[in-house]
Amino acid sequence: MDVSLREPPRALHTAPVLRIMPTGNLLLHEDPEPGRVGRLCDALTRDGVLRNPPIVTPAPDGRAVVLDGANRVTALAQLGIRYAVVQVVDYARPDIRLSTWRHHVHDGGGLRRHAARLHGARALARSAIADAEAVLAASRAAAFLADAEGVTLIGERGGADAAGPVSELVARYRGADGVHRVEGGTPDALDAEYGRGTLVAFPRFAKEDIVRLALGAGRLPAGITRHLVPGRALRINVPLDWLGAASDPARTQAELDAMIQRRRLSHGVRYYEESTFLFDE
Repeated sequence: MDVSLREPPRALHTAPVLRIMPTGNLLLHEDPEPGRVGRLCDALTRDGVLRNPPIVTPAPDGRAVVLDGANRVTALAQLGIRYAVVQVVDYARPDIRLSTWRHHVHDGGGLRRHAARLHGARALARSAIADAEAVLAASRAAAFLADAEGVTLIGERGGADAAGPVSELVARYRGADGVHRVEGGTPDALDAEYGRGTLVAFPRFAKEDIVRLALGAGRLPAGITRHLVPGRALRINVPLDWLGAASDPARTQAELDAMIQRRRLSHGVRYYEESTFLFDE
């Protein structure tokens, strides 16, 4: 199972690199969502296949950091599947982009009152949201909240150091109804679209932060980071009983390579370069 750290960049039309790796060697930078993990366990058991491989990048110690797929990795482990098929990417590729979701939360003002009690909380006027954005961009805060009453800064540092305060904040509304992931927008615009609520904004993370977190610096809550990876492998539909019976990784890798090659030769692999909407997820 040779996963090179010096894998050269590949053109988008080049076939994805699919590898067999032990689920125990896949390191998470974010917490899984228990509800989604449960639903995935049910779907995996019902369908008997791993449809979409988690996306990983090699770690310095030979393991791999999961960029996308924390719930899938956790579900496989809970089902006792010792090996997973993963898509290995070179995280240094500039076309692999890391962005950060924001949350719009229907909370009736309770979130702001809770946030005011967190360590390092600083209250600002509602008109000071531009100042809060600047503080967050400079990595001098872990998050900010904005609602009709004002703005509250949380924590004192961004990047990987923000994991603790961010987790403490998100724990207040994790699993609640009425939480929307958004890419941007003013509090007024988001209130008009989703109903009155609280905007929760997080700092931008660097790729180095993601690796640091996975290697032991902490974990972010689910639904914060977003990786945009060109050339994702989807619907590989690898049988779980085959993965579960794997005992020789090298042999299993050879069988996987042969399986993928057969699909290519039978015109079973298709590449779409354009952006795509899926309506059967």
